Amino acid sequence: MKKLAFTSLLLFLAIIQLSAQDDYLVNTEISSVEWIGRKVTGEHSGVIKLKNGSYTFEGGLITKGEFIINMKTIEVTDIEDEQSNEKLRGHLISTDFFSVNNYPNGKLTVIKSEKIGNNKLKLTATLELKEISRRIEFEVTMLQEGDNMVAIGQVDINRTDFDIRYGSGSFFDNLGDKAIKDNFTVKFKVAAIKK
Repeated sequence: MKKLAFTSLLLFLAIIQLSAQDDYLVNTEISSVEWIGRKVTGEHSGVIKLKNGSYTFEGGLITKGEFIINMKTIEVTDIEDEQSNEKLRGHLISTDFFSVNNYPNGKLTVIKSEKIGNNKLKLTATLELKEISRRIEFEVTMLQEGDNMVAIGQVDINRTDFDIRYGSGSFFDNLGDKAIKDNFTVKFKVAAIKK
């Protein structure tokens, strides 16, 4: 009888452990988000900052989360000439691209995740840019140390899904070497601490 009670207690504790829910708050100061945009003649890269973010980690999965992207913080990092750098940045924040004066924030909302390997998850989320939402999927590696968690990964985004058509060969003919690829890549390293 004692053995049965002890086994039941262990099972109960294991269930509690598996269902333990931890909420994490993103540290925007040490998190990094990089972007890479490509064109026929090369590519450009830069960074953008998260405004805030939080998520719930339960049973080894991200069960929900929301991350706000500060679109006004777009920077170009691959052009050293100050005038050329500002010219490209000005174009990116203009109505040709992200129209940040009209849409200052983007939003990523995690819908669900599934385990695909050691410390690796596949996330299903919605990305909202310019008040247009699209479902995306991408992989992340989750690294945990004490109360700290880091999510590392990358995702390719089709800008035309968000009505960003400038220089797109999918919508305009005869662009030649002025064509800009529809997909751009976002690489991220998001640090968070348990609430």
